[in-house]
Amino acid sequence: MNFIFDALEENPKLQILVFTTQNTTSYQTPHFPNTKIYRFGKVSANPFVRYSSYLFYNLLSSLILLFSKVEHVTAFESLSVFPLWLRMKLRPSTKAHLHFHEYLSEPERKASSGYMKCLFILEDQLLKNYTCSQTNKDRKRLFLEDKPFLKPAQVEVRPNMPPKSWWNKCGQFKKPSTDGKIRLVHVGACDYKTMYVKELLDWVQSNQDTLELTFISQQLDAETKALILSYNCPTIFLKAPVNYYDLSQELIKYDVGLVLYKGHNPNYIFNVPNKVHEYLACGLKVLVDNKLTTTVQLKNEKILSLELANMKELNVQDIKGRLEKDS
Repeated sequence: MNFIFDALEENPKLQILVFTTQNTTSYQTPHFPNTKIYRFGKVSANPFVRYSSYLFYNLLSSLILLFSKVEHVTAFESLSVFPLWLRMKLRPSTKAHLHFHEYLSEPERKASSGYMKCLFILEDQLLKNYTCSQTNKDRKRLFLEDKPFLKPAQVEVRPNMPPKSWWNKCGQFKKPSTDGKIRLVHVGACDYKTMYVKELLDWVQSNQDTLELTFISQQLDAETKALILSYNCPTIFLKAPVNYYDLSQELIKYDVGLVLYKGHNPNYIFNVPNKVHEYLACGLKVLVDNKLTTTVQLKNEKILSLELANMKELNVQDIKGRLEKDS
């Protein structure tokens, strides 16, 4: 969506076709001028529904794409490659690019389903003909190690950025809190098994005079939600999901955006999560675990890296001093 948003801002005359699945979130897709969105199938935990959706998506997207006067195709992730692969075979002059939001290591690829392994084969054929992009330099390095047939110039670095309007309309006008409180916010999927959720809750509960914590998540499993609610702490809040394109107005109410991943696989260790760019675009500081190598190496003065596994030992006044120093 952000790709479309910024592309049309750069060139309002662009005509865009989008092939995707049904929107199963609580958010409404924004309306984009000159843009036709086709939705085939849906994401589902039910294998029959899921594989029926794959078939439906690939068949209809391929037919429309083959007979459309499209000048350039961008495929996002491995699941999207079949329509592009078929068009390349039948219309070799097709211009295209592949973008990967996530990095999938070779062991993870080998452990994937037979269907995905077939897509990986088609994907490698496409990569020999087109450029691609990863979201940061470390993922690019790992990807090149996995794909020795690629030349470095074929793999670009394209971070997953929020719309430019977030900074222009909100971030640059962000004012720090003046009441002595540090307002923390976590946005996005929340899972106590792969994130430092309990450690954070313990820390905030022990420092209620200084810390306030808000979770905003549409992907919150029952166990994690129950854990958060069990604290019954007056400075810990659980908010309903916010429409993505209204999120910037919500985020400027806070001081620090949280990145709680434990770094349990290479995809997270060598990652700059979308929320890092979103927090920064809204003028927030960012608190991240020091094992998230690529995020830490950004060396942005607004990013504070700590050992979140031992969060209970963090001195709040020291943290407050570091945050104010970098303001």
